[in-house]
Amino acid sequence: MRIRLSALAVADIEEAVGHYDEQTPGLGTEFLEAIDRVVERLEMFPDGAPPVDGFPGVRRARVRRFPYGMFYTVASNDVVVLRVLHARRDVVGQVLGG
Repeated sequence: MRIRLSALAVADIEEAVGHYDEQTPGLGTEFLEAIDRVVERLEMFPDGAPPVDGFPGVRRARVRRFPYGMFYTVASNDVVVLRVLHARRDVVGQVLGG
């Protein structure tokens, strides 16, 4: 299984890392490690996360310890991460880049 991150997902992760490092030095690195663990789960169990209501084919994997969700689709041997969003953000319209 190959994991690909959209440009929006990369920007989401970079923004979160910056935010967490501003709060506590090193916390951004811990966030990245949590993201890596989600990616490892997706490689092993790509259909393991629940579907997102209103977004056919999109699933959300929760990032443990941090209030983030990784929104992704599965096609053939690819997992495409669309967004990595904080739980408090309005998901409608943002998952697909709106």
